[in-house]
Amino acid sequence: MTNFVKSGKNLTLAAPYDVLSGGGFKVGNIFGVAANDALSGTDLECEVEGVYDLAKDSSTFAQGDLAYWDDTAKKVTSTVGTNLLIGTVEVAAATGVAVVRVKLFGVPGFSGQAHGLKVAYAKYDFSVDGGASCTPTVSDTIPINAVVFGGSVVSTTAVAAGGAATVSIGTVAGSGAASILAATAKTSLGTNALVVPTAVATPFKMSAAGKINVTIATGPLTAGVIEVWALYTTAAA
Repeated sequence: MTNFVKSGKNLTLAAPYDVLSGGGFKVGNIFGVAANDALSGTDLECEVEGVYDLAKDSSTFAQGDLAYWDDTAKKVTSTVGTNLLIGTVEVAAATGVAVVRVKLFGVPGFSGQAHGLKVAYAKYDFSVDGGASCTPTVSDTIPINAVVFGGSVVSTTAVAAGGAATVSIGTVAGSGAASILAATAKTSLGTNALVVPTAVATPFKMSAAGKINVTIATGPLTAGVIEVWALYTTAAA
């Protein structure tokens, strides 16, 4: 074809600020890793796909966590807020570690940030998280001042328990323990059951940042996988 330009794994962009080779930077909804040093405003070759060790803030990352770019601090962060989603973490990184290894998504605007809409995700997996109340290993942080107004809850593997059990979903801080999903009986959480979150009818605003949390009453559970998507936008303080 005569209109093919290139694969798109690397791009030429105008540096939005002074950038050193190997440093991350953001232009609109594009995140890249600089292939060379560049002064603000000059053309800069960058990679938008691949795996890179990038400067991080004090966030703690587990393998598989989502990674965001804080363009003020010029560092990778776990804080969602208005930060751009850039990829997933390959190697766990503790609070005091200076860098984190990130697999870049390479898709401009992948974070769903158009018009302020964002999605927080959590996955409760009995085989990983056990049968008691917990913050799942896979759990996004919903930022302070986020207005949560929708989403979905799907039990991709049926929830089971020795006796009666209910599951509530909320956040560890900033909202109630059942703000996303009110106590729901295990019988309503069969294989691939789709449950409408309580937040659809009763939106709420986060008073503090908090990870998505699962509360189990009359448990413990003995099986189950529950995936959670919470839709939100960030309001003024």
